Amino acid sequence: MTKNNVPAHGNQVPRSSIDARFQWNVQDIFSDLDAWKNTCAALKKSLTAFSKFKGQLHDCQTLKIALQEQVKLSIEISKLYAYARLQQDTDNGNQQFQALAGEAEALAAAFSNAVSFIEPEILTLSQEKLSELLTDADFKEYHFYLENLLRLSKHILPREQEELLSLSQLATSGPAAIFRSLVSADMQFPLVKNNKGEELPVSEGNYLLNMTSSDRVLRSNSFKGLMNTYHKYRNTLANTLSSNCRVSHFYATAHKYNDTLEACLSEDNIPASLYDGLIATVHDNLQPLHDYMALKKDVLGLDELHAYDIYQPISEAGDSFACSFEEAKTKVAAALTPLGSDYQNALQEGFANSWIDIYENKGKRSGAYSWGIYGVHPYVLLNYQPRYNSLSTLAHEMGHALHSYLSNKNQTYLNSDYSIFCAEVASTTNEILLLEHTLTSATPEQKIYLLNQFLEAVRTTVYRQVQFAEFEKFIHNEINEGRSLQAEKLEAYWLDSNKRYYGAALTVDEELASEWSRIPHFYTPFYVYKYATGYSAATAFAASILGKEPQAIEKYLHFLSSGGSDYSLNLLKNAGVDLTTPQPVTVTLHKFAEKLQELKQLLGK
Repeated sequence: MTKNNVPAHGNQVPRSSIDARFQWNVQDIFSDLDAWKNTCAALKKSLTAFSKFKGQLHDCQTLKIALQEQVKLSIEISKLYAYARLQQDTDNGNQQFQALAGEAEALAAAFSNAVSFIEPEILTLSQEKLSELLTDADFKEYHFYLENLLRLSKHILPREQEELLSLSQLATSGPAAIFRSLVSADMQFPLVKNNKGEELPVSEGNYLLNMTSSDRVLRSNSFKGLMNTYHKYRNTLANTLSSNCRVSHFYATAHKYNDTLEACLSEDNIPASLYDGLIATVHDNLQPLHDYMALKKDVLGLDELHAYDIYQPISEAGDSFACSFEEAKTKVAAALTPLGSDYQNALQEGFANSWIDIYENKGKRSGAYSWGIYGVHPYVLLNYQPRYNSLSTLAHEMGHALHSYLSNKNQTYLNSDYSIFCAEVASTTNEILLLEHTLTSATPEQKIYLLNQFLEAVRTTVYRQVQFAEFEKFIHNEINEGRSLQAEKLEAYWLDSNKRYYGAALTVDEELASEWSRIPHFYTPFYVYKYATGYSAATAFAASILGKEPQAIEKYLHFLSSGGSDYSLNLLKNAGVDLTTPQPVTVTLHKFAEKLQELKQLLGK
């Protein structure tokens, strides 16, 4: 044990050297490996027996029993899978953990196959029968599930056709797989020189790190080296993206949607007007981003601001927030005081009861995440370092964890799982509360750092993701209209887009034209807009909580406790955030403009 009770840690420190006090406790899921294996064996028998319900779901009592059994099996599967994967993520070199994870994945696939007949059978029931189920007190727990299934029923094809489409998915997954293989395995990035003339590697793994370096020569050469490499493959990458869009269009039209956008939004019951309104609201508020770029150009003392300058921080005060993990817990708890005693009690329960795996060790997965397990408690993976970003990460992941904790505590299993659309709201609300709390006692230099952190978060999570969302609408419209995506067309659009979003302060280099080709999110259509809506909802929640608006805390905690018991937009609207209007996004971008003015004053600009 070293100074301040902090263990030796890092990517060369074996897992066995990390004291159990700093590890999460997987025994809360299963007491030991034997208990896990026994549950596996019992589950396999249950999956085999589940086939007895096939063809029998026209009987209401049988349907209810089948749904209850499905829920029971799903809870067991989630525990079995979590027990295996959580351990694998702490030591990817451990062969036993790899084997457990493989077995759990096979069980999850077997479960999906065993229950796959349920929804098609339910949808063979008459509309009258389905309507009766929605009002049947015996099916109250399944009301939202059945209502949503009924909503989607017109897009679900007869069983034979759905099976055929399911079989086709392996064949149609080629474009995304080719993109990943090309970028991750076959694409060779060059060595680039820094300002000392030393040659350093550039890759997708270290590109963002290089972009935040104070070495402008390294930033410029990394940018040109990476983008020029992508440019060499421009025609192949235009074809993989075009093909992926065609695949999405095929499945959308096969399921009787007008286009890919409608199909993708349908999952969360989101109207296309929200997507279009998001883009329009950001367009109406581009001037603050233009002003931010002009300020960054001025503060960095640059004759020209290039794309490779945008990520350079204007303050190096992040390390001045260095503290131990014990101190970090205290700081985060203090920042979240506005959420009230119930939230604080749940937070302290997580801190005290081994929810968190804190330090890096050899073989441990990088980054951070939260994993909620129904009937147990959430788990949080960290790789804690003594700097502000780790403080923010702790607040972020505990936001996810307590969202899961409160949802699981207050909802049935079927209604506990909140959507991806809502997933980042709780975590980002915590981040904003931490930032506002830290600002109150920060030095002027620390305030400059924190304000820049906020501006960068909005730039990358709202402005940039909406820029991506707008690009997605363009490319899918091209496919919808029967056209293809040539590299020249995509490059021209991308350059124009960057000029529109970043304004006159940015010098747009021709290399930037290739940036579209390196964005993996474009292979999961119409996903990125959720980052912007989630961040905007969080900003609106934080503003109402800190502004002590009537019932703000109660409404927010009710949202956290609602899980997936209703459509995402309804849950948010009931809590006071209506994303069908421009208001939450406008609040966020106005907050961006306000923080920009604060930063200018601190800098004397």
